[in-house]
Amino acid sequence: MTDPLTLHPSAALLNAFCTCIEKDIHPLSAAAVAAGSKLFGAAILLKSDLSLVLAETNREGSSPLWHGETWTLSKFFEIPVDKRPEVKDCLFLTTHEPCSLCLSAITWAGFDNFVYMYTYEETHHVFECRGDLDIFEAVFYANEGETATQASVDGKQKQVRPQYKLRNRYFVARSFAELVAAVEDEGEREAWKEKVEGVKRSYGRLAEAYRRNMGVE
Repeated sequence: MTDPLTLHPSAALLNAFCTCIEKDIHPLSAAAVAAGSKLFGAAILLKSDLSLVLAETNREGSSPLWHGETWTLSKFFEIPVDKRPEVKDCLFLTTHEPCSLCLSAITWAGFDNFVYMYTYEETHHVFECRGDLDIFEAVFYANEGETATQASVDGKQKQVRPQYKLRNRYFVARSFAELVAAVEDEGEREAWKEKVEGVKRSYGRLAEAYRRNMGVE
C-alpha cells in the first residue's frame, strides 16, 4: 500500500503533530488526569493540509473501553456524515503507541495509518503502564523476525521487535522517532529531535498525577 505519511515532508508532519499535542491534546489530558482519568490522548487530522478535525483524550472514568483512541473514534463518528471527512482522507495521531484494543479499533474504523509519540517501552517505564506489553506477551504471538527503529527512554535510537506488523495491508504505523530520522538536513533533524523531546518532557509531567490516580509509586 502507498504510505500516506509520505504525502508531506517529515518536518511538516512533525510540526503539525507536535502543535496538536501541545495545543489540543495536552490541555484535554491534563484536565482528564486531574479528574482521575488516564493521560492517553489522540487526534484526527486531514491528510490534505494537516488541519485538525478532532482531538480527544482518555475517558476511562466512565468506561474502561474509552481509551484515548477509542473515545476519539467514537466522537469522530458522532460528527454528522455531511460534515465528517472520509476516513481515507485522515491521519490518526496518538500520544502513545496504541494498545491491542486501540490498535484494532483504529484498523476496524478504516484508518490506513497512525502515528505515535511514546513507544510501548516508554509507556511501560515512564508512565508505569504495563498492560500494553503484558497483554501482547500473554495473549498474542509476536513476529520475531521484524525489527524497527524506535526511541528509547533516554531519547536514543534503538532496534526493537514490534508487537505487530508496522506496515501491512491495513495500515502504516510510524513513530515520531522515525519521522525525525527521515528529516534529511542534519541541522534540521537535530532541531526536531530536541523539539520532540521537549514535547515529550512536557507531556510526561502528567505522569506523576497519573501514577497517583493509579496507585503506583
